[in-house]
Amino acid sequence: MCCYADETVTSSTSGRASKVWVEKLSAQHLRVFEQFNLQLNAGLNIFTGTNGTGKTSILEAIDVLSRGKSFRCSSVNPIIQFEQNDLTVYAEIHTEQGDCLPIGLKYAHGKPQLKLNREKVEKWSTIAAELPIIDIHPESYLLVTGSPEERRRFLSWGAFHVEQRFYPAWLQYHRALKQRNECLKQKNYPEAAHWHPIMAESGQLISQIFAQYIEVISPYIVDYIDQFGFDEPVEFDYEPAWNRAKSLQACLDEELQQRNNTTTIGPHRSELKLSWHGQKFSKSSSRGQQKVLALAMKLAQSTLLIESTQKTPLYLIDELPAELDEYRCQMAIEVISGLNAQALITSVSPEPLIKFVENDAKWFHVEHGQVSEML
Repeated sequence: MCCYADETVTSSTSGRASKVWVEKLSAQHLRVFEQFNLQLNAGLNIFTGTNGTGKTSILEAIDVLSRGKSFRCSSVNPIIQFEQNDLTVYAEIHTEQGDCLPIGLKYAHGKPQLKLNREKVEKWSTIAAELPIIDIHPESYLLVTGSPEERRRFLSWGAFHVEQRFYPAWLQYHRALKQRNECLKQKNYPEAAHWHPIMAESGQLISQIFAQYIEVISPYIVDYIDQFGFDEPVEFDYEPAWNRAKSLQACLDEELQQRNNTTTIGPHRSELKLSWHGQKFSKSSSRGQQKVLALAMKLAQSTLLIESTQKTPLYLIDELPAELDEYRCQMAIEVISGLNAQALITSVSPEPLIKFVENDAKWFHVEHGQVSEML
């Protein structure tokens, strides 16, 4: 069943979402930290300190716990402390109803052990569903300027959290895709064709979900970029990576005749195209405009999540003052606070943020692998 929000809603939420936040966070052998134990605020948590002291690593602890990777690396191994071979991350997730949900990761010798509510779980997707994370960091502009894979990840995150049919279809499609590609490499074309019906059914559903997600989220993005001062509308177009006049199965059958050694059509090659002034956005915009659009897309994603599921995501924001001017930095914090979301924010100095952060924010200082609360 689709659980998209009504397309007529705006970027201000109409009802109070069920807030989920990390109250306790601890880690051992995480980058520069031998260990830390933190009691976090349900709202804003700001970590200050010079570069290289470990501020960003605290954000990574939550990221890797939720997804098995962080916005800085694609696996767990790089964030394990030097000369150590294990990593432990533990968090207690709380809700406004008073429930406590412990989540733990033990990673040793290349093998992860995950626990949710003290029960072993096999897949990180189980954790991600309970703890949706939105990252905003210095490389976020790549969502706009990077490869199509960056925007497919954006679509996949949104579809995973708001559309129940997406993840089963995604698993089915990628399993079949892997098998088909193996057959193509071995030039076993009859066996490759065996996977076409499965890929066609699941692939067309994925593309349908992606297209619908873009249609629904676009007004949210436009609303935010208007607030951030864009004077021209940005246009969004989804291309499914096969001839729209034909079915995916027909296109797979035709591609098979070309005797390629890999699959070049399907939703794994689809693209979300961004344009304005009739040109590709990444080619006709400044770096500052690219950062603002990426931020608007992330904020829109959280707003749609709340409207669709009544679940609030957690924000991990690395070096926000370095990425935006003061006005847009203030706007971003006001939006996140207005969404009743928890956020962990890093900054070299407290000065750029202290003037417009609410009094109930919690401040921490990070230095030499130690974290201390600022009173």
